[in-house]
Amino acid sequence: MFCFCATGMKIMEAIVASVRQVLQDAGLEAGAGLVVAASGGVDSTVLLDVLDGLGYQLHVAHLDHALRPDSADDSRFVADEAKRRGLPCSVERRDVGAYARTEGLSLEEAGRRQRYIFLDQVADRTGSQFIALGHHADDQAETVILRLLRGSGATGLRGMEIVREGRYLRPLLRVRRAEIEEYARQRGLCYREDPSNRDWRFLRNRVRGELLPLLKSYNSNITEVLNRTAALLKAEDDLLAALAQEALDTVICERCNDKVALDSNRLLTYHIAIQRRVLRAVLQGLAAAEGPFDFARIEQVRDWIEADDKRLRVLGAGLKGQGCGTRYILRRGQRPPVACCFEIPGVLVLREHGVKICVQIVSPEHFDKSQLGGARVALDADRLGAQVQVRSLRPGDRFQPLGMEGHKKLSDFLIDAKWPKISRDEVLVLARGEEIAWVAPLRSSHAFRIQSTTRRIALCTLRHWDGD
Repeated sequence: MFCFCATGMKIMEAIVASVRQVLQDAGLEAGAGLVVAASGGVDSTVLLDVLDGLGYQLHVAHLDHALRPDSADDSRFVADEAKRRGLPCSVERRDVGAYARTEGLSLEEAGRRQRYIFLDQVADRTGSQFIALGHHADDQAETVILRLLRGSGATGLRGMEIVREGRYLRPLLRVRRAEIEEYARQRGLCYREDPSNRDWRFLRNRVRGELLPLLKSYNSNITEVLNRTAALLKAEDDLLAALAQEALDTVICERCNDKVALDSNRLLTYHIAIQRRVLRAVLQGLAAAEGPFDFARIEQVRDWIEADDKRLRVLGAGLKGQGCGTRYILRRGQRPPVACCFEIPGVLVLREHGVKICVQIVSPEHFDKSQLGGARVALDADRLGAQVQVRSLRPGDRFQPLGMEGHKKLSDFLIDAKWPKISRDEVLVLARGEEIAWVAPLRSSHAFRIQSTTRRIALCTLRHWDGD
């Protein structure tokens, strides 16, 4: 049941029972710490009253957005209410308008961000497990409409969660605004009316005051319908999310902090809805601060994969993409240039690249050439010397690939090897002075090859490094 119905039960008892059930489902034990976000309005005042009667250790938190001349009156009201109840209270004033201008945000978004930052800080300082918010069923209906107007898919239209991120609770989300107001009347609660709720510059206020009443003329139960739709989409979205995670685990060929390589052919075997979710998850994981990624950008990447596009593409948000064989590579940023020396035998860790190079010295008698490959090569240790240089590519680099006559431009070699442009900054060179011995992880140099006269072998391996 999505919207709480009080038929056959007193409204106050019904709301208390609903809130108690939400807290129990969230795993909140009696006596546990709980921050209550209090604006001074009817919703948060009723929430505070209900929670105060359930025996939890409450800490009242109020943020003054400094958007109205009389906003300090709300702060005093909340502080006085907390004092009357014998509850600790944190009140803070932040210039949300200035923050919005600095960050290029709407006032609504700036206020939301600052509220959550403040509430998180209070919860951390007080050691509280959860933060209780006063959103209710009518807020949920408004949220669904707002996200529909913005073109959200199922993930957005599922609306707000009763429990989000294991920390934020919305105990009144099944309760209608009219029931909350009736509770306040029956309890004789005092609360503040925020005049900004009637300011039609804010889209939510226009939805509440203009669009929802119009929709009610078509369906008097529109709030219940929208809450039911959100609940249905939540269940379906949860299923699709689970299926997408299974697909993600299957199609990822390589993953590190700044790179994900996908098996293009395998990705395209999935339903288009799963393909989109996989790509959204990958893009969001690589550039979380820039998301969420809109439908158009996700669909563009999917089209490139479907068309087997091999061009280097700039996606925005610091991301690039490129097809390479049966893979599609997505990368964030550029890896910094490398230029360092180390003694051999030894291990060199390149944290910025997420790799390490290991060089062991072995005798020809203990050498097993079957283990060699691009990321593991064998060089003549005496020819290599006691100290080597590891560096990034340089313009004009040339070397003699193993098994070939004559030298070749490294840029031409990479083209012939079909090494994608998107990953050029991942290629490293191991050199003795100016002479390249190994282009890692592709090919060693013919000049440093193992011969019948070789007395010591330098076994060089390039491995991923994850901090261990």
